[in-house]
Amino acid sequence: MHTHTGITMTQPPPWTPSQGPFVEFTKPGLPEKKPFYKRPWFAVVAGVVVLGAIGNAAGSADEKPAEAAATSTSAAAPTTTTAPTTPAPQPVAPPVTPTPAPTSAAPVVDFVMPDLVGTDLQTAQNTVQTHNVWLSVSHDLLGSRNQVLDSNWIVCDQNVPPGQRVTGDVEGAIDFGVVKREEACP
Repeated sequence: MHTHTGITMTQPPPWTPSQGPFVEFTKPGLPEKKPFYKRPWFAVVAGVVVLGAIGNAAGSADEKPAEAAATSTSAAAPTTTTAPTTPAPQPVAPPVTPTPAPTSAAPVVDFVMPDLVGTDLQTAQNTVQTHNVWLSVSHDLLGSRNQVLDSNWIVCDQNVPPGQRVTGDVEGAIDFGVVKREEACP
């Protein structure tokens, strides 16, 4: 029993001096408060925000550049919201039949194979690339080393002989036999 200024209390105070006067009280029978991010409404709001951001990103990809610039400058200016109004009826556009996308034809390969023996591998690759052959292969004639820095390897032989006409799909079919720059060809 405590007395304080003439008032007699039959119960001890709800806090002890070690806890301080700022103890959080919960009423019996009431659920504990959950943090806002664990409440069901938060998941719904977060989902709507994410879907709106995805929709805006997808919609902005279809805008014309002038419209995109106008949108980006107007986004920086403060805006006010007004009450929604009934939109004017939009004219109905006739159905559009999609036109087939132009197919990209494979690059035309038709050239006479040059003599690339004695050049470095990088120069040999650059030369065949000027004829629209973007993938050529090479192999080490003295072992199984990888050609990491192509300019440090010298071409000793080529599987397509010089002067032969090269046509059609030859990606990956041209092969150069190489050795390191300081080594002699076998």
